[in-house]
Amino acid sequence: MDKNKLVKFSLVENALDSIELGLEYFYEAKKEFTPRKYKQCLINMFHGSELILKEILSRINIILIFDKNSLFKICKDPLSPTEDELYKLKSIDINSLCDEVVKHYPDEFKGKLNIVKGLARERNKIQHFAIEISPEILSRLLSSLYIDVFKPSFKIILSELDYVNQYNSLIERQIIGAEKTFLKIQGDTDNYLALCPKCENHSHFILYKGTGYPVETYCICCDYKNTDIDISDYLVCPECGFPSLIFDEKNNAGVCLNEKCYYGIQGGFVEMEPCENCDGFIIEGSCPECDTD
Repeated sequence: MDKNKLVKFSLVENALDSIELGLEYFYEAKKEFTPRKYKQCLINMFHGSELILKEILSRINIILIFDKNSLFKICKDPLSPTEDELYKLKSIDINSLCDEVVKHYPDEFKGKLNIVKGLARERNKIQHFAIEISPEILSRLLSSLYIDVFKPSFKIILSELDYVNQYNSLIERQIIGAEKTFLKIQGDTDNYLALCPKCENHSHFILYKGTGYPVETYCICCDYKNTDIDISDYLVCPECGFPSLIFDEKNNAGVCLNEKCYYGIQGGFVEMEPCENCDGFIIEGSCPECDTD
């Protein structure tokens, strides 16, 4: 057989495929209230969570996702198994997997992985017996799974890339697509993707939430965000001419939230600081209030 024609999938690809499929079922289940789709959603979302946690552990060391007794029994060198040996190894169970992830990524996951252990029980019920759970509770559980498990896992994966853009690779496209689908599930269909002014990845989500202007933004690659933006916070951007510029006090700079503006595409932060002579701002070296000539 020609090895070049073999179909081969990586751990992260399998994880993202399951998450993508689970989110699609989640959206359809909430829209149509179909028990079968809730079932498929739960099975795929749990499978995706197990694989994505194995993926981030394997980035530290592949042997972390395998049972230690299995490693010593099968591998000539347990610390450096061959590819053929890996296929024969027994994976660690879901509880051990969660414990290992918390040990190596405490800041990201401490206190957050009980949701995975809980869904493992529900998954076993649905596969072997039956499940009795209200759609509202299941929706909350699945939403928590996405927020507490998938989002930090995605951030770890994306942090290892030089520049994030949905057109760069399938992995980036699937992660950004997953975020868009989850926003749709949450009812935030009016959103746009722009350049993050802090990390300069194309991973900055701008949310309108049913208003005529952005009220919230966040980046899926770093901790950058803006919340509770009021319409009175907006000033005219000197580049695009739209009232889409806000002042970021923490970074002492401006941010244009027009995703079609140069600053939203590749410019990043706008040079902006409070004006000492008035209540306005000096934007790109000029204060619109004071410099009226």
